[in-house]
Amino acid sequence: MSKRGRIPKQNELKTGHRDNNIQVLRGGAEFPKPIAKHQWLAATKRNWKNYWNSELSSTAQPVDLPAFYRLFQFYDEVERANRLVLKMGNKGLLSVGSQGQPKVNPLIDLTIKLESSILKLEQELGLTPLARQRLGIAFGEAQIGFKQLQEFLKEDEIETVDPRLLLDQLEEE
Repeated sequence: MSKRGRIPKQNELKTGHRDNNIQVLRGGAEFPKPIAKHQWLAATKRNWKNYWNSELSSTAQPVDLPAFYRLFQFYDEVERANRLVLKMGNKGLLSVGSQGQPKVNPLIDLTIKLESSILKLEQELGLTPLARQRLGIAFGEAQIGFKQLQEFLKEDEIETVDPRLLLDQLEEE
């Protein structure tokens, strides 16, 4: 029989709430712009190109490409389903169920399911304003880099004094 009681902690394990294995990704590692799939609609290809030509694409990593391809595939499928429903007009909104009852067109059901998947992927990839804010992605005038902050402080003519030195001077007097 084995001992009863708590399992002893291993010495190698660090306790606490911080994960010391987290690595910070460095920006600036560029990779070639991925090519849109040839079977996509022209609108989807245009959106793909617009994304990869935007500043936001600089946050993407090569490991994210499958998620981006999946997202744009979903965009393409939604666009195709919407075009079909529009082409059918009012008749395209309802279809006949197995028991003869009126039922929502399966294309509309598919679109609704795809839209929820699209939203999840957009949030994970930082493609909505709120998702960018949560992920800490800022662009434009609001963004100030560390080097810019250093230059700004160097331009400042005001002489700064270490408050600890002031305290030492006061104690000596």
